[in-house]
Amino acid sequence: MKSPVAFLRRAVFVANVTCCLGLSSFSNLSATTVQAGESTRMVELSDQNDSYEGKLIARTPSHVCIMDRFGLMTSLEINNLKSFRVVAGNYSPVSSIGLQQSLKKELPKGYEIAASARYVVMGRKGKADDYAKLFEEVYRQVDTFFSVRGFDTHLPEMPMVAFVFGTQAEFKAYCEAQNDQTMTKMRGYYSPKTNRVAMYEDPSQIIKVTAGVSDQELLPPISQSLFASVTGQTADVIIHEGTHQVGFNVGIHSRLGTTPRWVVEGLATVLEPPGIRSRGKAGKDKVNDERLSWFQGDYSQRRKPGDLAKMIASDDTFSGQTLDAYSLAWSITYFLTENPARAGKFAKYLKKVSDRNPLHVYSAKERLADFQEIFGDISRVEVELLRSMAQVRID
Repeated sequence: MKSPVAFLRRAVFVANVTCCLGLSSFSNLSATTVQAGESTRMVELSDQNDSYEGKLIARTPSHVCIMDRFGLMTSLEINNLKSFRVVAGNYSPVSSIGLQQSLKKELPKGYEIAASARYVVMGRKGKADDYAKLFEEVYRQVDTFFSVRGFDTHLPEMPMVAFVFGTQAEFKAYCEAQNDQTMTKMRGYYSPKTNRVAMYEDPSQIIKVTAGVSDQELLPPISQSLFASVTGQTADVIIHEGTHQVGFNVGIHSRLGTTPRWVVEGLATVLEPPGIRSRGKAGKDKVNDERLSWFQGDYSQRRKPGDLAKMIASDDTFSGQTLDAYSLAWSITYFLTENPARAGKFAKYLKKVSDRNPLHVYSAKERLADFQEIFGDISRVEVELLRSMAQVRID
């Protein structure tokens, strides 16, 4: 048992840290985040395990969340902190050159680092540059998609990182090292915690040709050459996970908060078809054939009134009926983004979600209320969605 003196010393330290971190004015139920553009100090915190240097991006009376110069976020309990000091007046994210130098220290044999305007990508020798260019092109197309629909975005704060492993075994080892064991059976994933995309390309399991000729013809010349140099499923994963990464880096989603999964996956699946990422293409070229086919086929046999409200209110559908959830998320997002009036409302909805307190639990009641505040009665929206989807054709 600690002596009264030791206990008092500890209480004084926690009080001092709380004051330094700006926590003294918050009640037990409150939380705040450091707003984008705010002049933020570079600080160093330490606990019994390690030291952490970066900027504070969220705080409550019991926890602080710090993001280092490389974009890694760590949540710490204030009661476990041992020291606090200000390192610099302003937070300075790592530069592209600094990031490349850091990654080269842990570069596996047979791999190289390639950089573009917004990315630093690790890939097999002779392929990393192609991957970096493709990620860059995905960024440009996705950012354009957001901009023309009036979504509020900003530039990424730091270079985005992607690891493209040559085999599933290497990818699995990476996932385990990151304590992301649940991702080992995936082809790739984006981690909001590390802000990185990790995936693998296995030549023995995928087709050498990227896409059908008709798909490549939908893309600008530069995109056609990029997709021709990257294998099919690898390109698909780059597009899907790259879309997630862009959304979390330009202000569409919050890396801290519980953005509804239907929003995250809905936008990613909407942006999978090459036609929707290119201006001036016909409506049929913008449709995700796979998701529409499932929506109009398999899912239609199980669909029940109220399914949309369940997905808006909770992410549970993605665990129980994964393919149904993905097709429904795609359909509602396509429905909301391809009509100018609805797209404007969707932009307001995204802003409302991103502005909410990211450390506050987003309850089912609140999620449904926020959606209906912008779009109106959920039952009416569901009826309009089904009517619209019945008219969409892929042939």
